[in-house]
Amino acid sequence: MNTSYAQLERDFSAWAETQPAICAALVIGSRARIVHPADEWSDLDLIVFTTDAAAYGSNGDWLGQFGEIWISVVDYIGPGDPEWLVVYSDGLKIDIAFASIDPIVPLDLQQTIDASPYQDVISRGARVLFDRSLAPTVLRIKPIQPAPLPTPDQFTALIHRAWLDAMRVAKFIKRGDLWRAKRHCDDELKQHLLTMLEWHARSIDLMCDVWHDGRFIDEWADPRALARLPHTFAAYNADDLWRALFATLDLFRSLSIEIADRLGFPYPQPIDRRIAEWLHSIRDTL
Repeated sequence: MNTSYAQLERDFSAWAETQPAICAALVIGSRARIVHPADEWSDLDLIVFTTDAAAYGSNGDWLGQFGEIWISVVDYIGPGDPEWLVVYSDGLKIDIAFASIDPIVPLDLQQTIDASPYQDVISRGARVLFDRSLAPTVLRIKPIQPAPLPTPDQFTALIHRAWLDAMRVAKFIKRGDLWRAKRHCDDELKQHLLTMLEWHARSIDLMCDVWHDGRFIDEWADPRALARLPHTFAAYNADDLWRALFATLDLFRSLSIEIADRLGFPYPQPIDRRIAEWLHSIRDTL
C-alpha cells in the first residue's frame, strides 16, 4: 500500500474513534480487493456506518485534519447518503460514503453489511477499518450474484431506446449541433451498447463476471466486439459522427441479433431496416 494512503487510513480510524456517531468504517474498492487489487492510481474508498449521516454531509470542516485539501465535493448516493469526494495534497483522493443506521439498534456489523444497499460494491471486497462494537467482526463477504438476463420486453425496450438516441444524433448532426451529437453518440448511445455487451456476455455464460460501468471490459466482453469498439467513437466533426453512429448501430445490431437467437427472443428486423433507411436518407439529404 502507498504509505501516504496507509497513513490516511490510520488518521481516519483514529478520528472515527473520537466520533460517537460513527459505528464502523469499511475500506472497499481496489484497496480491499484480492482480484484486481490497488495499483498506483487507486483511490481510497470508504463506507462509514453512522447514526448521523446528515451531519457529516452538511459540513466538511472535519476533512481538513487529514491534510491540505485541494478539492472537496459532496454528492448523494443510494438512498440519499452523503459521499465526500476529496483530493488532498500530492493528489491523494478519498471517497467517503456515510451510510445511515438505526441509532437505537445495537451495532451488528455483519448484519448491517448484509442489509446494506451497497452490497454489490461490498461483495467485490471489503475490510474493516474501524469497528466500535465490542466483538470485532470477521467479515463474511457474500459472493457476487450474477445479474439476471433481460426479459423479452427489456430487450426490446433497450433496442427502442438505442434507435431513439440514434435518431437524435442524426438530427443534431444535420443541424450542425455537434456538441449534442457527439454527447448522444459517445455517451447515451454507448451506454445502450455497454448494456448489450453485458447481456451478450451473460447470454453465453450466465456466471460471467461482468463488472460495473465497463470496468475490465477486455476480460469479459466478446473479443469480436472489442475489436470493433474503437471504430464506434467519433471525432468532433459531422463526417466522423456519421461514421461512428453507423458503426455503433452495426455493432449494437450484431450483438442484439446474437442475443435474440441465443435466448429465443424476437428481433424487430422490419423496424430496424426502416430506421436504418431513415438514418441513411437523413445523412444524404442536402
